[in-house]
Amino acid sequence: MNNYLLLLGNNISEVRQILNLTQEDLAHKMGVSRPTIVKLEQDPNRLTKTLAFAFFIAVSYEMNIRIKNVKNLNPKEYKNPDRLKKFIDEIKKSSLLPIGAISTAATFSLGGLIPGIGAIIASAAGATSILNSLKKKSPEDLKWDEEKAKKMIEEVQKKLLEDQRKIVVCFQLNALEIEQFVEKIDEGEITTEVW
Repeated sequence: MNNYLLLLGNNISEVRQILNLTQEDLAHKMGVSRPTIVKLEQDPNRLTKTLAFAFFIAVSYEMNIRIKNVKNLNPKEYKNPDRLKKFIDEIKKSSLLPIGAISTAATFSLGGLIPGIGAIIASAAGATSILNSLKKKSPEDLKWDEEKAKKMIEEVQKKLLEDQRKIVVCFQLNALEIEQFVEKIDEGEITTEVW
């Protein structure tokens, strides 16, 4: 038995929740079936080295690609009012944050929602009446503030970095680096073989 694999097996559900992934999502990213994820979450002893590596690679890639995609968002590309929904969709897709988290980030970072962005966020959350009222406004009424959009991106980036730190703690590493991960697995085997 490898102590580190057991610890990691106990943290699969928590890591999955931090990433806002379903069991099916995680299974797909790891190249396994959903029942495999269910079994691992129910019995952490089932985590093998092979599955642990698949888990680590899937999680590392997911975090890195989300951070990169949000960092690469350019607010200038969404200046046109009809592209506001695209802006929110890109943030949501890149971060996979729930729409409520995006709305909260926008509210705190912008000191109130930008009229166009606020309506798009509300409509994405299901408030279609706001979206209908938005359609009645002229393009001049929809203000696009590039600095506030940048601030919103920064807030989402902060959230992603916070999530990354939580995941690093779940893996008991200093960073999501393969070398550290392999060393932890090797240490887990050494400590259990001493007896």
